[in-house]
Amino acid sequence: MKRHFMCTALFVVLILSIPLFSQVKYSGSLRSSFYAFETLTDTSEIQQLNYYQGLQLRLAPENHSNLYLSTYLRVAKRGDKDWEEKVFNLYADWKAPNKPLSLRLGRQFVYSGVINGTLDGVLVSGTPHKNLNVKLFGGLAAPLARDFDVLKWDEGNVLGAYASYRLPWEFKLDLSYFQKSRDKETVWQLVGAGLSGKFRENIYYQAQLDHNLNTEEIQGMRYRLNYFYQKWSLSAEYNSQRPRVYEDSYFRIFKLDAYNQFRGGVTYNLNRYQLGVQYLFTAMEYDETNQVILTAGIPWGIIGLVHQDGFGGKNTGLYGELRYDVFKQLTVRAYSSHYNYERQTTVISEDATSVSGGLDYRPFKSLSLQADVQQSINSVYEDNIRGLFRLNYFFSN
Repeated sequence: MKRHFMCTALFVVLILSIPLFSQVKYSGSLRSSFYAFETLTDTSEIQQLNYYQGLQLRLAPENHSNLYLSTYLRVAKRGDKDWEEKVFNLYADWKAPNKPLSLRLGRQFVYSGVINGTLDGVLVSGTPHKNLNVKLFGGLAAPLARDFDVLKWDEGNVLGAYASYRLPWEFKLDLSYFQKSRDKETVWQLVGAGLSGKFRENIYYQAQLDHNLNTEEIQGMRYRLNYFYQKWSLSAEYNSQRPRVYEDSYFRIFKLDAYNQFRGGVTYNLNRYQLGVQYLFTAMEYDETNQVILTAGIPWGIIGLVHQDGFGGKNTGLYGELRYDVFKQLTVRAYSSHYNYERQTTVISEDATSVSGGLDYRPFKSLSLQADVQQSINSVYEDNIRGLFRLNYFFSN
C-alpha cells in the first residue's frame, strides 16, 4: 500500500476514533472537491476529471488548554495520474502556563517580516517586555511538492529571527532576518525593517524595506498610506520589488529585473452604494504599463471597467459580479467579463469572453455545498467549459 493511502487511512481512523476519547477536544473539516474541464481547440479536444480530498483537524487535550495539534493535508487524483498528497501544515503548539512563551514544532507557514514560507522546524515566540515580541525559527525548508518527506539538512536549512516593538502613539517597529543554506553555502539572506501604525483616527500607514545581503541590493520596499474621511476613502501605495522566483535557483543563472509600481485609489460611499476609481502605474526596465479601474458597488454585486495601455498592448474590458441570497441557506452567484485586447507581438485586436455561475447551499450548520460552472471563449479556445463541485463537512465536540 502506498504511503499516501496509509496516511489517509490513519487520519480517517483517527477521526472515527475521536468520539471514544472524551478527554480530547477536536474540531475540523473535510472538503471533497470534483473539478472537471473540457477544452476544444482547432486541433484537439481534452476532457479531464480531478478529485481532491482535504482534511483540516485540530486536537487538544481537555485538561491541557495550552497544548494542541493542528494539521491540514490533501490527497488528489488528477486525471490518469497517480494519487498525490500534500501536507500544508502539521504542527504541535504549546504555550507555557502563566508565561508569555510559546513553542510550535512541525510544518507551518511562517510570515513575520522577511520570514515568509512553509517551513519544517521549531518556532519559539516570547514577550520579554509588554511592548516587545520576539520570534526565533530554526529548521528546514519544506519540499516544493509539500509531500510527507522532509529535506535533509544539507538540502535546505533555514534560520530566522523577528522582533516587534510597540512605540508610543501607536507606532510599531519590526526588524527581521532570514537565511537559507544549502551544501554549506548561504543561498538566501534577507534583513528587513518595517514601521506601521495610525495617526489620529483616520490615517493608517505602513513602510517596509527588505535588503538582500547576498547580492547587496534592495530586495523590495513598500510604502502605503490610507486616509478615511466621512464617506471618502483614499489610498496610495508604492512598491519596488525584485522577483523572488528563481532568485534561489539551484544554479542561480537567472537575472530578473525589478519592477516599480504605484497604486492610487479613491472610493465614495453613497448609502448602500460605493463608487471607486483606481490607477496603477508599473515600470520595468524597458517598458511600462498604465491601468485604470472604475468600479460601482451595489448591495448584491459589483460592476467594473478596466483599461490598460503599455506593455502587452491595449486591453479594455467590462466585468460584473452578482451575489443574491435566495433564502438564508442558498446564495446564487454569477460572473461575466468581456475584454478586447492586443497581443504585443502582433498588435491584432481580439476578444475574450467569460461567463460563470454558481451557488452556495448550507442545509445544515455542519454541511455546505458549492457548485460552479464557467465557460470561456477566445481566439485560442473555441470552447472551454469548467465545473467545480465542493462538499464541506464541519465537525467538533
